[in-house]
Amino acid sequence: MNNKKLATLCLFLFTAVASRGQNLDESLLFSQYEQGATARFKAMGNAQTALGGDISNIAGNPAGLGFFNNSDISLSLDYFGDKNKAIYFGSQTESTRDRFGLNQLGIVFNLPSMRARGANLDQGWLNFNVGLSYNKTNSFISNLNYSGQNNESSIADYMADPRTGVAHDFGWDAGLVDIGADNLYFPMGVPDNTQRSFTQTKGSQSETNLSFGANYSNKLYLGASVAFSSIDHRTYRRFEEDGYLFDDRVVDQGSRFLNPQQGSDDPRFYNELLNSDYYYDDDYEGHTKGAGVNVKLGLIYRPTDIIRIGLSATTPTWYNMSTDYSDYYGITNFHPETGAEISWYEYEPEYSSYDYNLRTPYRVNGGISAVFSKGLISADVEFVNYKSMKITTDVADLDMQYAEDIKNTYKGAVNLKVGGEYVVTPQFMIRAGYNHTGNPYENVDYKAQSITGGLGFRFGNYYVDATYQNWRQEYDTTPYALAADYPVNSPIASVKNTRNNVFLTIGAKF
Repeated sequence: MNNKKLATLCLFLFTAVASRGQNLDESLLFSQYEQGATARFKAMGNAQTALGGDISNIAGNPAGLGFFNNSDISLSLDYFGDKNKAIYFGSQTESTRDRFGLNQLGIVFNLPSMRARGANLDQGWLNFNVGLSYNKTNSFISNLNYSGQNNESSIADYMADPRTGVAHDFGWDAGLVDIGADNLYFPMGVPDNTQRSFTQTKGSQSETNLSFGANYSNKLYLGASVAFSSIDHRTYRRFEEDGYLFDDRVVDQGSRFLNPQQGSDDPRFYNELLNSDYYYDDDYEGHTKGAGVNVKLGLIYRPTDIIRIGLSATTPTWYNMSTDYSDYYGITNFHPETGAEISWYEYEPEYSSYDYNLRTPYRVNGGISAVFSKGLISADVEFVNYKSMKITTDVADLDMQYAEDIKNTYKGAVNLKVGGEYVVTPQFMIRAGYNHTGNPYENVDYKAQSITGGLGFRFGNYYVDATYQNWRQEYDTTPYALAADYPVNSPIASVKNTRNNVFLTIGAKF
């Protein structure tokens, strides 16, 4: 992990508006949504830009609606099984979470064009179809826990930086930070402490789409849609440290730690804290909600009966966002030999809220497919320009800092999708797919991919599709980020996230 970049991300949250800084990583998360799809298209890696005739087209390439010759309705359910393996200073921790839910619900109305008796039914505008759907595009269900013996730094190293705002204030009041004769703050905590981090997230991101698609001479298919997006993201995070306040850390003879006669305005009697053990904990709870809108345009051209070429573009989603949060800090000091409690100090949680606007990146998709009598092959390339993300607030200087940080942190990414379907019999199909997610970061390693497989069944006008998806990503995270010029690096937890997901679609044509 590039610690300089990581430090920029986290320290920025406490600059200028310490308790109200939006998390850039959270904005990235909201920008990495997946196109809504039925189990059929998910089984083929969601490579759907050049394919039509599936309810997935309502949320994907709306031009595909022009392929419908019947009306259609479907419902999709999902199971998400999330597992995180984290390594922190050599200690490995595993945490899991799962849930069932509604993934997709959609309907397409086939509206053939009115033609004069005896007219050529294969030329001109043949239909104008309308689709309406709900799609879950992101699931935030996850538990991430890690712990280890940190022999490089303490949370006190983080609090010694005045730019950390409330954390610095608490570190000073709690005796985790002192000041030298040179008026520079330094940590009182020492390395070789035990640290534990617990993070739980839940909620989802979804879209409601209204789409239109038309068919011209069975050659050119055009479509457009408007999507209303919703975000509900909840986070609970707890960090704990078992540490030690060492008297050798005191470098100034005028230090408050060396004066047992403290003034009545001092929150603690610091002299008695020297050489004490401590237990520190920080509890954060946040709830972010958002509502936004975007527009999709698409086309599919069929030069032959087999080959289809697709192109679609999605505008940024413009969100109005709001976040409610609270943060608690507490510390208890103990006698190192007897274990008796010496003192206890806390900052009671203060409940705060702030509003901001988020503009996600635009997306461009290109695809090609070959459709045969016994199946199909499809491939997509998607470009997402993460540099085009934008966060705006009521503070102009803060907006400029966000713009600069986004510019330096993120880049455009290319996502690759490929999949296929084989028709075993007219009633039974097998499918497989692969999806590679490009790295959105300029200077940070990030890997994500998914492998899918599925089955399809047809019974007259009814169909059932089932898909298994194995999705994996690897990334680094930190409980606190130290400044880039600090003599030690930020502590790093290396995370391997795996999701074993199952999708089931039931539908009917009418």
